[in-house]
Amino acid sequence: MRNLPHPAIETVDLTRRFGDVTALDRVSLSIQPGEFFSLLGPSGCGKTTLLRLIAGLDAADGGTLRIDGVEAALMPAHQRPVNTVFQSYALFPHLDVRNNVAFGLRMKKVAPAEIDRRVNDVMAVVEIGPLADRRPSQLSGGQKQRVALARAIVNEPKVLLLDEPLAALDLKLRKQLQLELRNLQRRLGITFVYVTHDQEEALVLSDRIAVMRDGRIEQLGDARALYERPRTRFVSQFLGSCSLIEGRTRSSSDQTFVAQTSLGDLTVAGTAPQRATFTLAIRPEKIRVLPLGHSQIGSLPANRVRARVDQRIYVGSETHYELGAGAERLRVETMNRDTQDSDLVPGQDVDLELPPNALILLDD
Repeated sequence: MRNLPHPAIETVDLTRRFGDVTALDRVSLSIQPGEFFSLLGPSGCGKTTLLRLIAGLDAADGGTLRIDGVEAALMPAHQRPVNTVFQSYALFPHLDVRNNVAFGLRMKKVAPAEIDRRVNDVMAVVEIGPLADRRPSQLSGGQKQRVALARAIVNEPKVLLLDEPLAALDLKLRKQLQLELRNLQRRLGITFVYVTHDQEEALVLSDRIAVMRDGRIEQLGDARALYERPRTRFVSQFLGSCSLIEGRTRSSSDQTFVAQTSLGDLTVAGTAPQRATFTLAIRPEKIRVLPLGHSQIGSLPANRVRARVDQRIYVGSETHYELGAGAERLRVETMNRDTQDSDLVPGQDVDLELPPNALILLDD
């Protein structure tokens, strides 16, 4: 039987405390070789603490951490097959780009000819060859980030740790480098562990995402699964946005159930929960806006709700609306496909359709 490769990173009940504060609370996860894995969450959720433990910059108070199948406790930081890219770049100001990239190899006493080959190769990969003779003070933010990436990957680590490396860049450059970073990871085949608080960034880059909260993993999965089927209120509203609707079961069948809510009875695709009350979530782009009195041939749309537009926010490619429907607040997002101004206006009454398969039954 063929032996399967070890996980690149594996933690079992990993715990870290700072006095009375538990920064990591029995975190268990497995990151596969070649995976782009993101740790997503608000400040203070434990994502950077976990990255520091993997890097060897801090020590756990309990649990197990393995890197490529080896107990991390047996490996000092400088011997771990990992490198870290920080938000601050941490470039040596007195060295030019070439020597910044080569620094780690020189510390490892790699042969000069091999240093030249690897430095030239990696500078070509991240497209900084023409900048070889410049000092960091002569570089833009995006160029500095490329140099920091080159300096990390020239050491050929098995795992690259990235601590919010694009956070200091402007929006346009950040989006450009997101795609470049994703393509770079695919070409290199190196395991990336990426820390971010930017939800869109995590969705764009990641094979899988661990959403963290208060030192724990709230939910782990691929981007589509987390966005389309969040399990908790926190994940539904941190990863994108959702309208939340409280309900209780009125009736059920094999494939759907009817929820009694303040919006009226709503048909929901899936199995009815066993508990007395529950929360439904729906993404703003899943709600359809209908003209008043709209009807389909032979039947009305399912889950039709009357609402009033309270606020309209134009954001370029989309328009976001806040609507009131009785005691409930609903968010709707529509694409601006037409050049003509056909937007809804505050105070206008509309009918909304909440499709049964777009209503998400949350666990909490």
